[in-house]
Amino acid sequence: MGSVSAYSTARGKRYKVQYRRPDHSSTSMRGSLAKRKATLFLASVEVSVSRGAYVDPTPVAHYCRRLDGPADGCTHRSEGVDARPH
Repeated sequence: MGSVSAYSTARGKRYKVQYRRPDHSSTSMRGSLAKRKATLFLASVEVSVSRGAYVDPTPVAHYCRRLDGPADGCTHRSEGVDARPH
């Protein structure tokens, strides 16, 4: 149902999680510093889909949140919600 793959950035190695939503569209989450965290994220998505309790985490990505935590100084807004840390 999904996969975890490594990619390189100027700041080092990161991991990308690719998976399918219940509507069969493909999506991904990028930025995990640890393969274990990326793998656990994928597992949690797969379990929630199988239980019928899936909540799309994509809006979280629009709030500048990486898999490892929020980014400092984020100024992006999505759906009228301020994403900067409080």
